[in-house]
Amino acid sequence: RLIETLKRRITIIPLEELVPYVEESEKITPDPSDMAYFALALKLNCAIWSNDKKLKNQNKIKVYNTQELSKINVHH
Repeated sequence: RLIETLKRRITIIPLEELVPYVEESEKITPDPSDMAYFALALKLNCAIWSNDKKLKNQNKIKVYNTQELSKINVHH
């Protein structure tokens, strides 16, 4: 059941759709191994959730750690 639930909630983004964002992502990511995550965040205009402190060493993409997210009060 968990796998089926995840499949319904996860959207796969083809790598080709990230190509236009790779150059900028390479310039801003503090860790080259995270380039794809930054490219996706640029494409979707969204933040990244990571406890990797070095990812905050840029000012283009907002990076939240778990503690910061746990403090966000979301009402549904």
